[in-house]
Amino acid sequence: MENVIRVRVCLAVVRDDKLLLVPHYDTDVGPVQWVIPGGSVRFGESLQEAVLREFREETGLLAQVTGLLDVSEVVLPEKPWHSITVTLSGSIIGGKLTPEAGHRYGEKRPRWFSWGEIETIESHPKRTIEKALGMVRKKRAL
Repeated sequence: MENVIRVRVCLAVVRDDKLLLVPHYDTDVGPVQWVIPGGSVRFGESLQEAVLREFREETGLLAQVTGLLDVSEVVLPEKPWHSITVTLSGSIIGGKLTPEAGHRYGEKRPRWFSWGEIETIESHPKRTIEKALGMVRKKRAL
C-alpha cells in the first residue's frame, strides 16, 4: 500500500453555547469517539465545498463558513497513518438535524454538547474543540 496523506476538513458550529459533534465508532480510544463534522476532501474540490458537503451529509444541516479555526495533524508511522485536518468555523443557515443516511455502523446521530458534557466523553481533536468552545467563553467575558 502506498503511503498517503489524508486531508480532511471539518466545520465547527457552536449554537447556544454548545458544539455540534458526530459519533465515530470502533476507534483507537474506544467504541465511540465524538468529532467535529467533516471528512475527506475530494480531488478538485475546494476546502469550502468539501466542508459544506460533508457537514450536510453528516448532520442534515446547511451551513456557511465564517473563518479558519485550527489545523491539526496526526502521524502514526507504525499504522501507517498521516492525517491533516483543517477545521473551519461556521454557522447554520437551514436544514434539519438528522443522522447520516446509510452509514455502515447504523444510525450516526449528531448531537450538541456543552463544555461540561464534552469533558465526560471521548472527543477529537481536543485542542480544536477547546478552541471552538473557547470562543463562547470569550464572548461571555466581553
